[in-house]
Amino acid sequence: MDIKLKEIELEKRDILNNLMQLYLHNISLNFPMDFDSNTGMYGYDDIEKYFENDNNKAFFILKENEIAGFMLIDLLDEKNIVQEMFVLNNYKRKGVGKTAVSILFDKFKGNWEIKSLPCSENAEKFWISSVKEYTNDKFNLEYVGKFNRAVLTFNND
Repeated sequence: MDIKLKEIELEKRDILNNLMQLYLHNISLNFPMDFDSNTGMYGYDDIEKYFENDNNKAFFILKENEIAGFMLIDLLDEKNIVQEMFVLNNYKRKGVGKTAVSILFDKFKGNWEIKSLPCSENAEKFWISSVKEYTNDKFNLEYVGKFNRAVLTFNND
């Protein structure tokens, strides 16, 4: 399976914005999201930071050089954080996401934190399975907040 991560260039930001709308629509099934009926758009204010500094990275997930999804990552001094990850429905449950995550973890070493999507059993299962496989079961899992959100942490140095 030919899976790659490609950093998103500023001129491709509109594609990311379009994919973000699909992602937000999908997660609104499990988690309440703000929707502006005047514009037909879900609100997401943080995309710009992924084009402003080196601590924030936006990647397209490519399968056979076709866009299959995206990942938004914050690289901080104390930890790396997967902020958002989205795989298009055509590519789900085919190993695309799990392979992309492994590529990401291999690319950036250090402490990692992944907060699973609240109220989504599928997202929680995906992250636990992916991190368990990648770390050979050497990770921490706790549930936090009012939504009992799964938070996974590990170090891959």
